[in-house]
Amino acid sequence: MKKVAKFGNNSIEGVAYNKLYVMEGAYITHRDFEPIFPKLEIHRGSNPKKYEDYLMLHDNGKVDQFYAENTHSAYQLLNKSSSSSFYGVIYKKNQKIIIEAIQAFKMGGGYGTYKKTVKLINKKIYIQEVGKCSVYVLAENN
Repeated sequence: MKKVAKFGNNSIEGVAYNKLYVMEGAYITHRDFEPIFPKLEIHRGSNPKKYEDYLMLHDNGKVDQFYAENTHSAYQLLNKSSSSSFYGVIYKKNQKIIIEAIQAFKMGGGYGTYKKTVKLINKKIYIQEVGKCSVYVLAENN
């Protein structure tokens, strides 16, 4: 919860806060945001169980990332979740946008964090992890 303070009241230009984003695809990358061709590794709707990967960036800096069957189910899950549980925090540092994700440790218990770099390009959110970049677009009917 202390990490939410990093966000402060500094909104990040180009982000649609409190709106649901759905994953468009995931790309394997050489370096940050540099796709290896053929670039598309996973595309929307490729999960045989028909679950989608959703993302919501809240205006207080909290980030929720989860799977749901559809947009309606995603909003139901968000309404049921407690205010103290969330995936991570988004903030800007040295002109870079960062999501600091919370990770539970398997051995010995406890929690830690790891950082993902974010870019906003043409109303899409690009999230770079080691060797992979996930792309999110606004979900329909938002």
